[in-house]
Amino acid sequence: MSPLFRRNAAPSRPAGGGDDQRTIFFASDLHGSEVCFKKFVAAAKFYGADTLLLGGDISAKIVVPVVRAGGGAYRAEFHGREERLDESTVDDFELRSWNSGLYTERMDPDEYRHYTEHPAEVEQLFDRVMRRTVQRWLEYAKTKLADSPVVIFNAPGNDDPPAVDEVLLTHGEDRVRFVEGEIVEIAPGMEMLSTGHTNVTPWNTHREYSEEQIGQHLREMTGRLERPETAIFNIHVPPYNSRLDIAPLLGQDLKVKTAAGAAMTAPVGSTSVREVIEEVQPLLTLHGHIHESGGSVKIGRTTAINVGSEYGEGVLRGVLITVGDGRLLGYQAVSG
Repeated sequence: MSPLFRRNAAPSRPAGGGDDQRTIFFASDLHGSEVCFKKFVAAAKFYGADTLLLGGDISAKIVVPVVRAGGGAYRAEFHGREERLDESTVDDFELRSWNSGLYTERMDPDEYRHYTEHPAEVEQLFDRVMRRTVQRWLEYAKTKLADSPVVIFNAPGNDDPPAVDEVLLTHGEDRVRFVEGEIVEIAPGMEMLSTGHTNVTPWNTHREYSEEQIGQHLREMTGRLERPETAIFNIHVPPYNSRLDIAPLLGQDLKVKTAAGAAMTAPVGSTSVREVIEEVQPLLTLHGHIHESGGSVKIGRTTAINVGSEYGEGVLRGVLITVGDGRLLGYQAVSG
């Protein structure tokens, strides 16, 4: 069996590295992609990571109805293309959908018609399917990591509804920890704060706040840090105007603005996140949210990383980080 990742040279461990050294694998914005989540869990063994850190936006955005058509047949749509299925192909269709970040729900024609006539109830359908999927992911992670000490830390992002928190808190147990608003020890003597709070977007998502509210939330957490200079900030939204937050510029119709035939772009990150990073100067900050803006920059002494995302293609983008003795010993972007 071929490995799940195309492996690059991992960051070398410096000579004399002691027990305080830790390797962290960070990925973000899986948006319901089943294959990306499985690759994320497999990264612990493949890369020898001590800790898995899952950024926000783990839930999908769309539920695909798989409508029974009688005689073991089904009708469904995959990225705008209608597909006719039967009992021998429907499981494969669902797996293809899950891997590309789509939820599915099998239903009778009457149920499908009900949802088309009562669109307000689609949210309840989404909630039910999302809960079922996230719980399945948690059980998968607990099974695959059962014989290891690896823990997954997660703070959901702006696209994750509050029900995600409930599932994580109820079913994560000691293996998958919900850490929104928490300070945890990520390595000996090194703290991590986490939040999925995001500045306002055009889509009115679940965890959007004013810049003032984001600043208050972050400063409340930084006030609890014992050694801010060695801390890691796990913040879903990247800092404003950092080159980690460049996204297509949208008009009021939510269509991408163009100039001379090219898409216009602009920084869309959080000004409060940038201000707090500049004030506190933590060792490292980790971000997602803006899928097309992966990379790393320096903000003063702080290394800031946006891991990016290609979940729709089933590609997991991650960063392998080595820390120890209050220092960032190395990091490397990986994908597979």
